[in-house]
Amino acid sequence: MKKFLILILVLSLALTSLVSCDKDGEGSDDGGVTVNTDFELDESEAFTDRDLNTSYDESSSTVITLSGESANVIGNGASVSGNTVTINSNGSYIISGSLTGMIIVDAPEAAKPHIILKGASINSASSAALYVKECDKLVVTLEGENTLATLGDYVAIDENNIDAAVFSKQDLSFNGAGSLAVSSPSGHGIVSKDDLVIAGGSYTVNAASHGLDANDSVKITASKLNITAGKDGIHAENADDSTL
Repeated sequence: MKKFLILILVLSLALTSLVSCDKDGEGSDDGGVTVNTDFELDESEAFTDRDLNTSYDESSSTVITLSGESANVIGNGASVSGNTVTINSNGSYIISGSLTGMIIVDAPEAAKPHIILKGASINSASSAALYVKECDKLVVTLEGENTLATLGDYVAIDENNIDAAVFSKQDLSFNGAGSLAVSSPSGHGIVSKDDLVIAGGSYTVNAASHGLDANDSVKITASKLNITAGKDGIHAENADDSTL
């Protein structure tokens, strides 16, 4: 069994409560939260090959070049409407440039698209900069310096309560050797309503609420995180299933 330390974090947290650990590795606060810091995991069980894979075929990838309030798409599987780019199919998508708008992933339920952020800066005025509405799983690979930010208060665009600069209804995984700055002055930083994986890269997250938030799990390896949050730096909770 390959043993590893799952969290190597540099955190700057504004927490509502502090957790203290005793000599046995157990911790609790006045709210009854218990944290077990003495554990070992098998990396092959915690992270899939897709979580860790950063490779892609550039020649067959769709290239999306962002430009102000629009974008240019060369290839299949993506479309542009005003300042919104929608990815609606499987495949790899290389995204670069700057956009005042948003990226939406709305692909078939079984699709597992791969986004490569390659020096991309996406700023949304009142919704998520990256919104994963439908697919099986999205993997985002970071190359160079990238930014995903919501600039103001969140305004509903559909039936989902989008309240983060990165908001996913599905499994979401980040990897790569690049960096990502996430800013959300009115909500959460990165939210997944399923599993959230951080498997490489350097992250700076500034959020009014939770920094990283997931319903089922948050799994982190080989990454550097600097999180400033108005609530929890990292929050994972499922109200319907206490085992998650």
